[in-house]
Amino acid sequence: MRLPEGYLGITHKNSSAFAVSAALEWAHSVLYSGATLYEWASQNFTRQAQAGRGSAFIFPALGRAENATHWVARHYRRGGIIASYLDDRYLVTRTPRPFSELLASVEARSRGIPTPRIIAGAVCRSGFFYRADLVTEYVPDVTNLASAVFRTKGSNLALRTAALHAAGNLVHLLENQRVVHADLNASNILVNQVGVVASAHVIDLDRCRLLSPTVRAPIGFMRRRLEHSLEKLAQRYGQPLNETLWTALRDGYETQL
Repeated sequence: MRLPEGYLGITHKNSSAFAVSAALEWAHSVLYSGATLYEWASQNFTRQAQAGRGSAFIFPALGRAENATHWVARHYRRGGIIASYLDDRYLVTRTPRPFSELLASVEARSRGIPTPRIIAGAVCRSGFFYRADLVTEYVPDVTNLASAVFRTKGSNLALRTAALHAAGNLVHLLENQRVVHADLNASNILVNQVGVVASAHVIDLDRCRLLSPTVRAPIGFMRRRLEHSLEKLAQRYGQPLNETLWTALRDGYETQL
């Protein structure tokens, strides 16, 4: 697979990886030591965070880092019923997830989609399966939408309204730029809030569809998935969203950024 400009490949035994130049020496040394990127991060992190289906480890940026002061590593894990059988293993049948996420992320960023820059990714094969890790720039002062709306202590109506409006803005931008997220939910939208002003980033782009300029994004698909996710969380936490909150989200859909 041809890597996007600015990324270099690494192969070692049953592992294949990519990294930006600033992370190349680090990724190379980790893989040649017999560890994975995620395992290394789990031993050298300064902060641990929840990342959907597992923990993410935040650690100081290495080498000649350009912008971010920290990077964050996460391990790919399955969801749903199949997770009971395969957990973090994926069949080697198509482009591995870190590589497909890299291609999607680079293109999405070129279209103006706010998503953290990918630093490195790695795949370790074993028979017909592989396990994988991804390292991205750490976006400071963010929480996922689920936490911003349901789990943040002391969260008031104004803050929750701002977070949902920012999420709606993000959906509008994704639709406008013809980037169709396969599983948009409250865990893969990151919200940054300064007072009642909020902005949002999207993550987990590996299965997204990048439509050409002649194809219009299907209006409603991502909205329905996000709203279904919020409804499930509202039931789980016993915190139903009132009309003000739903209106904030849906107004965001229609707001031109």
